[in-house]
Amino acid sequence: MTQKYKSIAVFGGASSTISSVYHEYMRRTGELLAEQGITMVFGIGDEGVMGSTFQGVRNKNGKVLGITTLKLLELQCKDPTVFNLDEIKVVPNLSRRKMDMFQISDALLIGPGGWGTMDEFSEFAVLTQTGDVPKKPMIFLNYNGFWRPMQELLLNMLQEGTINQSRVDYVDFVDTPEEIMPALERVQNRIDAHQK
Repeated sequence: MTQKYKSIAVFGGASSTISSVYHEYMRRTGELLAEQGITMVFGIGDEGVMGSTFQGVRNKNGKVLGITTLKLLELQCKDPTVFNLDEIKVVPNLSRRKMDMFQISDALLIGPGGWGTMDEFSEFAVLTQTGDVPKKPMIFLNYNGFWRPMQELLLNMLQEGTINQSRVDYVDFVDTPEEIMPALERVQNRIDAHQK
């Protein structure tokens, strides 16, 4: 049975210095979410790959919900007027921002990013492990092999016993936007199977 996704959190870099090779990929990802009727939940940003994903959603008249702090709104959004008031939720700190994004979303997509992106998916993994948030599909958007080192690290962690299969059954990697929806279904089936 296909899972109906109402909202998906997208994490990725908001920096204007990110290589241009990723922008079209992330724009197409945003378009795909909009075409599926899925609200994109993100940390606000009109630059970097987050800006490209946002633009993709806008291209197809899709819905967004930006969750941010006042400081990040200033740092990551050159033109806040591109958002409607009902599309922005301002929270007091980064911890609350991440928790709200995890709780609101039915799945997570991890695009190319830096320290902030790593912090976000790592915190989700830890909160899943402790049971503070339920397991949800977490898909790494591995265009151009960006997340291949992460894939290799997870395999090494499994082989060395620092994590076990139940700690990564909700994780997958895709190379194209068209693989996202099948991957979400595949991962959800794995989660459901392990919870029986």
